[in-house]
Amino acid sequence: MKSRTARTAFLVLLAAVFTIGLTFVTVELPYLIDDVLQGAITTPNLDSHANEVSRLKTELFISHFHLRLIGYICFTLMVAAIVVGFSTRNTGLAALGAFGFMLPVFAQFASVMFFLSGLGVLNILWLPVLDVSYDLQRLGLIIRAPYDVLRWAFGVVGVHGHWPVVYFFLGSGLLLFFLGTLAWLSARAREQQVADFWVYRLSRHPQYLGWILWSYGIYLLLLLQLYPKRSWGIDASLPWLLSTLVIIGVAMLEELLMRKRHGEAYETYRRSAPFLFPVPRFFEKTFAFPLRALFKKNEPDRVREVVAVIGLYGVLLIGASALYDAGLKRSLGAVIPSVRQAQLERLAARLIDEPHPRRKYSIAGELASYGAAAIDYFIPMLQSEQAAVRANAASQLARLPTERAVPALVAALEDSVDNVRGYALGALAASGSADCIEPVHRRLDDPERWVRMTALRTLAQLGAEEEVLGHADKLLRSPDAWEREAAVGSLGILGAPDAVPLLLERLHDEKDWVRRSAVAALLQIGSPDALGALQLASREDEDWEVRLYAAEASKQLARP
Repeated sequence: MKSRTARTAFLVLLAAVFTIGLTFVTVELPYLIDDVLQGAITTPNLDSHANEVSRLKTELFISHFHLRLIGYICFTLMVAAIVVGFSTRNTGLAALGAFGFMLPVFAQFASVMFFLSGLGVLNILWLPVLDVSYDLQRLGLIIRAPYDVLRWAFGVVGVHGHWPVVYFFLGSGLLLFFLGTLAWLSARAREQQVADFWVYRLSRHPQYLGWILWSYGIYLLLLLQLYPKRSWGIDASLPWLLSTLVIIGVAMLEELLMRKRHGEAYETYRRSAPFLFPVPRFFEKTFAFPLRALFKKNEPDRVREVVAVIGLYGVLLIGASALYDAGLKRSLGAVIPSVRQAQLERLAARLIDEPHPRRKYSIAGELASYGAAAIDYFIPMLQSEQAAVRANAASQLARLPTERAVPALVAALEDSVDNVRGYALGALAASGSADCIEPVHRRLDDPERWVRMTALRTLAQLGAEEEVLGHADKLLRSPDAWEREAAVGSLGILGAPDAVPLLLERLHDEKDWVRRSAVAALLQIGSPDALGALQLASREDEDWEVRLYAAEASKQLARP
């Protein structure tokens, strides 16, 4: 009796060690690694995708350290591990590839502006997808459906549901992983080939289920992570979705191996417990419908059938994510004009009535997502009595460039609120209308510095070469470094060869961030006249970022 008690205590301790290890590796270790990496590896101090110049500097950094090549190699190795793992029935190798797909989720632990800083370096694993489009990351958003439903249910009873939902998935995942590990260890201690007791009666793969629930909780936990200016950042939903699908495929592959090794003993157990989630048989049959449709059977017998089912579910879930991202109601409105009209009117009314500024911004973004149909709602809002409504309308019209809004935006340049004037300038730049050059030019004397700088950038985007060159020449001699940098950035946007001499002078600016922007602007213009100065800066500038950007810019300008 004592030996049995001691053995049970030892197994409980061992399972607890595994569970605590999982908790540490997925919660505390990322923060520790992030701190070490941020202290050991210097990266640019910029928001990677804030504007055109930041994106250009990011590309120069990636090129200099061959990060794109590394990312493509790593992505290929992850895919190869999964393919080879399934081909050879090596579940460990396939699971390793699935974990690789999951790593970009952990990259979100890095609260940084530059997306490759610290633990954010894991994002290079996903560069092949990011290079196609950052929007592809949103093709896993269907995984938020359970979270959204649960938060809605909590909201009905007046409870903010985020943390209860997060704790539920984290807690249930850890508990299942612990119980599954304990049951598996107990089965090994009894020399029992098929674990069919305790939690194994609820799921044939409780450890995998525990990991899925736990990792989903981690994903939800990171939804409220504070990312400075990270509106561009990758959405970890697609990595989680693909990783989870592979894990489910690994579990199905293990089923094939267990059926082959243990025959009727495993078949008997398999009929008595659900595959992964403890759901009624009706739902299991529903989930098995694709398999029946493809292969006329309820259970896969071959690896290719496992791959086909997982692939089909992947396609269906990605398609569902596209609809979920677009909004099911909005999708309905796209095909029924009367529904769309009602939705637009309701959102416009909510935007005006909503007292909370952040919710106002969210509603304005939702209204703008309807595209050109929203323009006629935003234009009248530029004359609203509420400054926040006017600012949101001007801001969102930049996403919906149209000459129809130009007269109202020009009028908004005289608004008493600087945010409205600044956002109106951005919207006029997006419109591309040359008719607004003169009123924009008047904003170069605006009392607010950021509005003046926005006006200069808008003129550059509109191609007003004479106005930009004349004003930038004055600003480049300003004692204010931020004004000098704004002038440099505008000259880069303008792209006029006549700006090259002005920018070459700024390669000797006393502020390193002005010199960095000067390098980027010279590359944007692309004049070979800058090559010699850039090569010199790549060797002699005291700032490492200037040297890096200048070296990469020199390479690009030297190419035939």
